[in-house]
Amino acid sequence: NILLSVRSVSTGFVKEASFEIRRGEIIGFSGLIGSGRTELMEAVVGLRPRLSGHVAVRGQELPSGDVHAAIRAGFAYMTKDRKQKGLLLGEGMTANLTLQSLARHSRRGYLDPASEAAAMDRARRRFDIRVRDNAVAVGRMSGGNQQKLLFARVMETEPQIIIIDEPTRGIDVGTKQQIYHFISALARDGKSIVVVSSEMPEIIGLCTRVAVMREGRIVGILEGEEISEHEIMRYAAGLKSKAA
Repeated sequence: NILLSVRSVSTGFVKEASFEIRRGEIIGFSGLIGSGRTELMEAVVGLRPRLSGHVAVRGQELPSGDVHAAIRAGFAYMTKDRKQKGLLLGEGMTANLTLQSLARHSRRGYLDPASEAAAMDRARRRFDIRVRDNAVAVGRMSGGNQQKLLFARVMETEPQIIIIDEPTRGIDVGTKQQIYHFISALARDGKSIVVVSSEMPEIIGLCTRVAVMREGRIVGILEGEEISEHEIMRYAAGLKSKAA
């Protein structure tokens, strides 16, 4: 039942990182800023090359540094930097929504506006995106609505493994609760989810297992009653490790 297996992945800063995730599971990645969490995830999804190690989905190994192969294998990656890397801020919502799924909305080589419009209506309902007009430039939307649009875009590709880096950065409290609900619902639907977060309550509240990184290494993977702020900080600060 293991969907994703990561074995001994090194990138330079990240050293010998290993973890796995099953269908319907949410695994959290915690650690201090600069601990290597984002770099590891970029290596897993092919946004940066692996120097060594293996990434396999359902037992099929993925090539290093090939994001298209990762997408075909069912990956989706939500960057923590939605303004710089995630969204086209000068474009409207529909152009952003279908950016990664254009083939689904094309007929005989041309984009089908009706198909795109139907997808936009579904996304607004499913993810409660609140704007007066679909044509509004995404850069003028609130941080919460931008993040919900990013969720909607990711789900248009029908992924099986979703990596979410800092899911609620710069978002108000009410919208945070909605984002948590979306993540939990995706797991109930059988999606496998990796949450990278600097917010301890987020990690503790959402995740069934928590991997803690320090200086490029996974120093502990916590489960059940081990998952507490005290334990996570002991690993993150170097006071405890798997070998201890």
